[in-house]
Order: sequence, then structure tokens, then C-alpha cells
Amino acid sequence: MSMNSLKKYEDILEGISGGFFALDNQYRILYWNRAAEEGTKLLRDEVLGKHVFEVFPNAEHAEIGEMYRLAMKTRKFQTLESSYVDHRFEKWFDVRIYPNDGGISVFFQDITEQKREQRQKEMLMEVSHVINVAQHLDELCLNAGEQIAKFMDIPTKFVCIYRFDARSSLLHLMAPAITDVNINTEVLHQIVDVSTETIASQTTLKREVIITDELSKSTIAAQYLGEVEQHKLLSLISIPLIVQDEMQGILEVLSHKNVKYAGDDMQMLSVIANELSIGISRKRLMHEITVKNVELANEQKKTEEANETLKRFLATFSHELRAPLNAIVGFSDILTTDMEKIPKEKVKDFMKNINVSGRHLQALINDILDLSKIEAGRMELHVEAYPISYFVENVQRVLQAALDQKQVQLVFNIPDEVDNLVVDQMRFKQILVNLVSNAVKYSNKGGIVTINMRRIQYEIEVEVIDKGTGIKPEDMSRLFTAYRQGKNAYMADEGTGLGLMITKKLVELHGGKIWVESEWGKGSTFRFRIPIIVAGEIVESPDELTLIADTHRVVGSNGEQPLVLIIEDNPQAGQLVQAYLEEAGYKTEIARNGFEGLEKAKMLKPDVITLDMIMPVKDGWQVLKELKNHPLCAHIPIIIISITDDKKLGFSLGAVEYFVKPVSKNELLDTIGKISSRPLLRKKHPKVLVIDDDKSAAELVSVILESEGFDVMTALNGRRGIQLAMEEKPDLIILDLMMPDITGYTVAFQLKQEPETRNTPIIILTSHEVDEESKEQLQGFITGIMSKSRFTKRDLLREISTIEKMK
Repeated sequence: MSMNSLKKYEDILEGISGGFFALDNQYRILYWNRAAEEGTKLLRDEVLGKHVFEVFPNAEHAEIGEMYRLAMKTRKFQTLESSYVDHRFEKWFDVRIYPNDGGISVFFQDITEQKREQRQKEMLMEVSHVINVAQHLDELCLNAGEQIAKFMDIPTKFVCIYRFDARSSLLHLMAPAITDVNINTEVLHQIVDVSTETIASQTTLKREVIITDELSKSTIAAQYLGEVEQHKLLSLISIPLIVQDEMQGILEVLSHKNVKYAGDDMQMLSVIANELSIGISRKRLMHEITVKNVELANEQKKTEEANETLKRFLATFSHELRAPLNAIVGFSDILTTDMEKIPKEKVKDFMKNINVSGRHLQALINDILDLSKIEAGRMELHVEAYPISYFVENVQRVLQAALDQKQVQLVFNIPDEVDNLVVDQMRFKQILVNLVSNAVKYSNKGGIVTINMRRIQYEIEVEVIDKGTGIKPEDMSRLFTAYRQGKNAYMADEGTGLGLMITKKLVELHGGKIWVESEWGKGSTFRFRIPIIVAGEIVESPDELTLIADTHRVVGSNGEQPLVLIIEDNPQAGQLVQAYLEEAGYKTEIARNGFEGLEKAKMLKPDVITLDMIMPVKDGWQVLKELKNHPLCAHIPIIIISITDDKKLGFSLGAVEYFVKPVSKNELLDTIGKISSRPLLRKKHPKVLVIDDDKSAAELVSVILESEGFDVMTALNGRRGIQLAMEEKPDLIILDLMMPDITGYTVAFQLKQEPETRNTPIIILTSHEVDEESKEQLQGFITGIMSKSRFTKRDLLREISTIEKMK
């Protein structure tokens, strides 16, 4: 062939849009046109004379390599669509192979853009589908991550999707769900800060795409560097997920491409990231709306119930008051004006009616007062040990008239092991009388009411059984609700419907619970349980409320009677405390002012000090502070007995207990007796997190627990509480229910979803009444519930002690 002909063919090959190269029969590249240079980014001088599989090593064992060999061997035309992938690029070509005398000629057309668009559409459709069908945000992220990994041809674990929380400045890893390696909390929940070196944090701060080969700064890749090398992953692409300038999260993907050539992957992922951003934003908004709707519905329901309760109260109570008042006024008018004309028998009947109506009126008012005391947290129990026979006799005596009228027999079944109860005498009797009187009221004439008592592990169970009319199923749910009586015809008796509600509250004040089983037409069984409390003394004459000192002599650390120093300026108050203590076997010494108290404490080194706060010369606060700072006195337990109620300050300065005058003898002796026998904590400094928007309440709990050796953290809102819980991993969480940002219900729910806090005990400490429905919602999420309005230091420590025993 002439030189002109060769030049002509060369001009043609250089002018075509597709790539062209020629191979000799040894697969060496003889010719490489300009379009081939542009399509592969490989210059002619770099490839001429080299073996084709040296230039394209990945092609040797791929389909296109097989086609080269087939064309060379059979001398037949071959065609295929082929992709080529290495660390530099990913290309798609329409390839045509022509055999010739000296080897083969290869024409290839770059169809990468068409393939990329097709792939993007397929990927976008798949990701859009999983976003739309996902029920929850975590499901959305997990499924989207799986689809992205499939298209990128990488393991699922190397596609990370984060949710960004702007309030706490935290990135929460939503995908993948890692189970085969222990990931630190700091990695799963990253703080977005300039000091955080992860690529995800940097992307959030810069709000722009980052492509890097620093794979150790990836959340997951750092845990699997061996696997990263095995899959030949060379770069990290991190894309911010932003909707309307609001950061939703981060998409972080590892790529086979070198950083220099990863732009194509980044462009494709950016399209997916846009769809993912919108999906995350929509799901988060829907979740927030759902939570708000639930909270709003709960508040609306409570408001409606409160209004309904008030209406029932006004209607019921006005009616119940009017009936006995009318009888009292009516009969007393007759007696006042016509006393001389009325026979003596009638006068006696009228007086009896006035007496009965007056007692009924008194009972109604007492019910209202009891309920208001309980609701306000002002009802305190005065717990003593009483023989069980006392309650049996009292119930029988109080209800004898009703028993005789209906000819009902009362049967008590009490085993010998239940010989005494440690309860509030008046309130426990009220519980029994309420339940037994109801059982008698709804028993059939001539029936039997049975009262069974038994010990079940560390509790006493009491059940009151009648075989009367029973309770309809529709009335069961409102049985312990205020101002509600069942709609059964037999329940048309007078009353406000407060009896069972008060009974329930009194049982709960004793630390117990109550429930009922009933079948309509066959009778009812009311059961309640209260914890067994061990006491050192039995009140033998509870009718006269006689307090008998413990007959066992107490012994101090040196084998002698313990010495108690009473610092009290009021002579009468000092003498009363002195009488309590000496009767129980303690030695006592009295100091009449703060200065004298300090001097006697240093000189006598008493076992316990009781301290008044309001004193001349030097007040109790200064005395307490100086005692705790003095090396000879710092270890001495101090019990505050004062007219002022400032528990928070007292506990913060080191007092072991705080009583507001007048102090109960039993409580004082019980506290002093237990000071030297406190159980050791399982950990040296257990960690407690208090989540409460009420700063004063949080501070009170903090000073109580810190004085007992706990390390206490506080969070003044729910979101901060969740963050601290996951970061610090506390041993116990004390949680308020009503907070302005997110409610305690939501906090408890979220904490139980996180592996770090799933098993952490949660005690609810709230000023709001927790109804049965709310308790059911919290079932499984919390360990205990306490009321802010009436909890004491002893209550809080006892609740924590209960958790310790459960572990």
C-alpha cells in the first residue's frame, strides 16, 4: 500500500468519533487513534508496543478479553457492550472487533453517559421506592443504604447514613445496623464540633461534599480496615443531606475509585442524596407530628376528663350534701317549734335521724378532705406495728350494725405467721372498713363476706370476697375513679363514689397496689398487697395511740449506750426529744445554743447529733457547716429537727435526715437506729442522671443523692437528657414526665430503643398524677414512679435500694 493510501486511511481513523486501535497477532498495540486517547485518557506514546492486557489488566479475564482471543482464533467478527472498571474510571463501550491478516482491529464507542443515566434512573427508582414504603426513619435509612451498596458493588456496612440533631449537635448513625463488632457510643453518636476529626462531622460543619482517601476517618471503615483493603476500596465520599438549608444528615460511601477519579461516583450519589434528604425530612416531620398529636390528644383527654370530673363532683356532692342537711334542718325545726307536742318515742326517732344524717354528712366531708390531702401530697402516714387482732375487732365493731341489718356473716382467715402489721393504724383500718362495708352492702341477705390475709414473699396480701351481685364488665374500668359509681341498679345507694378511689390511694401510700376480680351476678374479690416492714416494737393499745419504747437496749460502737447530743434552745422541745431517746436506751446531752453545741460536740464526740436551725448566738446552719468542716466532728451523723422546712440546704450541707417539727417519736428513733446499719452501695460512686426541667426539684434530688455518695448529673430538658444518657451511661435515671421540649414518655421510649440505655433503670419523679392508662403506656419502660409532692429522702433511697435488690 502506498504512503498516500496509508496517510489517507490514517486521516480517516483520526477523524472518526469512536475509538480505534489495532493489535498484532501477539496482542501488541500497533495503532491508537486520537478518540481512543480521549476515551481512555491514555496517550498514544504510553500504549504503543505494549500488550493490550498490560494496558488493561482487568480485561484479560473479562468478557472483552475472551472476545479478543475468539476473534484472533476464529478470524470472525465479534461485537459486545462491555464495561471497564479499575481504580481510575468506569467506562462502558460498544465494541466491534474485526480480524485482519496481521491481527485484529477494534472499534469502540463510549456509551458511558447513556449507561450512567440509565443506572441513575434505576437506582433512583429503587431508593425512592424504599423511602416511600418505609414505616419508620430507621427502616428508611437501612433499606436505602442496602440499595446504594448494591449499585456501588460494595458491602452494605460501607454505606453510612446519619441523622443530624441540630438541638444537641449530634450525628446519630442510622445505617448500617452493625452487630458483629462493638462500636463506641462516641462513634454511633458523634458530636459535631471542630475537635471531632471524623469526615461525617467535618462534612456537617462545612456543609459541602468531601472526597478523601483518609478512610480511617470514616465511622465504619475504621473498624474494618482489613476488609476495606480486601475489597480494594480507595476513597471516601461524604455528602451533606440538606433540605431548604436545613441539615438532615450525612451520606457516607466508600468507592473503588481513586480520589482523583471519584467524581463520577460523587455525581451519581448526589442525585440519590437529594432524594434521601427529602425522604428523611418528610419522615422526621411525620414523626414529630405524630408525637405532637399523641401528646395533644393526651392533654385534650385529660382536660376533658378533668372537666367531666368537676361536673360530676358538683352534681354529686351538692346532692349528697343537701340530703342529710335537709334531714338535719327539717327534724331540728320540728323539735325546736313543737317539742312539747311530740311523743317521746317520736323525739327519739327524730334525734336518731339527725344523728345518722350528721354522721353521714361528716363522712362525706371527711372523704373530700382525705382526697384533697392525698391529691395535694399532704397526707402523711404514721407507721407503727399493730397486732392483727386489733384490726379484726375494729372492723367487726364498726360494721356490726350493717352486718346485723343484712344478716351477713364476717369470716376472717388469718394464718399464725401474720401476727402483726406495720402500717398507719387509722388509714389501714379505713382501707379495710371501706372494702368490707362495700362487700356487705352488695352481698345478698344472709350471705358471707370472707377476709383472707396471707404472706407472699415480702408482701402481705389481703382479699375481701363477697358472693353478691358483682360488677358489670363496663363498670370495671372506672371502679377506682372519683365521683363514679357503677350503673347497676343495686348501686343507687347514697355516696360520692370516692370510697374506692381513696382506698386505692391509701394502699399506694403504703407502697402497695390494689385490684379487683368480679363476675356479674356471682360476686367480687378485692385484693391488695402492701410490703412487709420490720419494726422493733408493737403498739399494744392502738385505740389510745400509746407509744411504747423498744425494750431492747441499744449499744454503741464502744459497747456502751450511744450518746446523742441535742442542740436545741427551746427547753420544752429539747426535753421532749430527750425523753424519746432516753426511754429507748440512749444517753443524751443538751446544748442550749449553737456555740455550746459546737463545744460539746468537740469535747464529747457523740454518736449522733440532733440540731435545731433557729437558735441564738449561732444559728443551726453555721453550726452544721462548722461541724462538717471540723476533723473531730465531720464523721458524726447530724439529724435536723427544725420549724423551718429547707431540706435542700440541709442535705447539701451534710445532714443525714431532716424533720420538720413536731417530729414523730417513731420516725426519730427509726432514723437514729438505722444510721449505723446502712447497706453498702454496690458501686463506690454510682452514677445517676436527673432529667427535669424544674431546676429546684433537680437540685433537691442532687443534694440528697450526693450526700449519700452518688455522682449526680442533671439535664434540664429531655433532649439533653437523652444525649447525656447515651454519652455517660448512668447506673440510674430519674425522670420527670412533663417537660417543655419533649415529654418524659417520649424520653423513656427513646432511651429503651438505644442499646446503650435499654437496660438502665428509670424512676419517674413527677408532680402529676399518673393514671392507669399512663402507667400502662410506661409499662416495660420504667422501674418505679414517685410523686414530687410527697417524696422524702427515705422514699428516694428506698426506691433506689429496691432497684439494687432487683438486679
